[in-house]
Amino acid sequence: MKHVLEVALKKLTARINLSTGLLHPQDESFAKELFKFLHKEKVPLHGDEITSWAITNGWEHKYAKELGDLAGRIGSGGRVVVKFKGQLNQDLILLLKGDNKNNP
Repeated sequence: MKHVLEVALKKLTARINLSTGLLHPQDESFAKELFKFLHKEKVPLHGDEITSWAITNGWEHKYAKELGDLAGRIGSGGRVVVKFKGQLNQDLILLLKGDNKNNP
């Protein structure tokens, strides 16, 4: 797993309620925007890898699987609808871009 992906997943994990996963629409939108951004930056998004990471980092199994499935769909070029756009702030975008550049 690329370091930038792990940084992004840690940011996502810190933001959401792990007992409900991405059930809240703003959490789901944040995850979608995050994965779309990473995909645009050419960061590989492998669903199984992300599911395993999420389980290891405290996500309930069913929500970890949903997260991995979402990432895999976006990583393979699938379309998603973001209900609440603008969830990624500029500081996070700059952090992830810098990390991706410095840790290929």
